[in-house]
Amino acid sequence: MSLHCLVYVSLANQEMSDDHLKSMLQKARAKNETLDITGMLLYRDGFFMQALEGALKDIEALFDTISKDARHRDVLLVYKKPIKERGFEKWTMGFNKVDSKTLECLDGFCDFMARPTPEFFKYRASEAEALLDEFKHQIFF
Repeated sequence: MSLHCLVYVSLANQEMSDDHLKSMLQKARAKNETLDITGMLLYRDGFFMQALEGALKDIEALFDTISKDARHRDVLLVYKKPIKERGFEKWTMGFNKVDSKTLECLDGFCDFMARPTPEFFKYRASEAEALLDEFKHQIFF
């Protein structure tokens, strides 16, 4: 099977409490396990960034479903590319709720998620990839 990674960003249509995020993650993890999809979800103040890894047809079908989900809007594909190995192989869906303090502690801190809008990410795929990579070892929930 050929592996691919798809990364998108979006804006929440509602306030997301920790309980809501945990419930959403439980459902995503169960679904991703059945599809052999791994990945990471970052959340900050109503902004989502998610990486999905797996077979191309599976991640594209999941992204299509996600794109139609009424809980968010302004869904923007940041990149989709073939990968040699999974970057998030341990997680059906890793998660981190990002805040300003967390960002300031990152190596090579930049304001990449300080102004999160889908348009901001449109031409910044390499920075999105670097940010996801930074959080690989800092999974919460």
